[in-house]
Amino acid sequence: MNVTINNRFAVLLAEKRVKERRNIPLAEVAEHTGISRQTLYAWENNSVSRFDVPVINALCQFFGIQPGELFQYIEDEQPPAPKKKK
Repeated sequence: MNVTINNRFAVLLAEKRVKERRNIPLAEVAEHTGISRQTLYAWENNSVSRFDVPVINALCQFFGIQPGELFQYIEDEQPPAPKKKK
């Protein structure tokens, strides 16, 4: 079974932009969270391979969410096992 964990940073940022009716550049997120723009870019493109607790904490505070709302767990479908011959 393969498992994928996606982050929802881009979705949450888009929702925040719509809710506040304004553009929120990554530079602003970096300023408010203390997270580098390079790291935020990786989160935005879902190319993060390691999840650091301080980053997760800062993003949760910025968006006003719980850690579970920041991630999406996707279980890849596994093909059925071949039938054994009798």
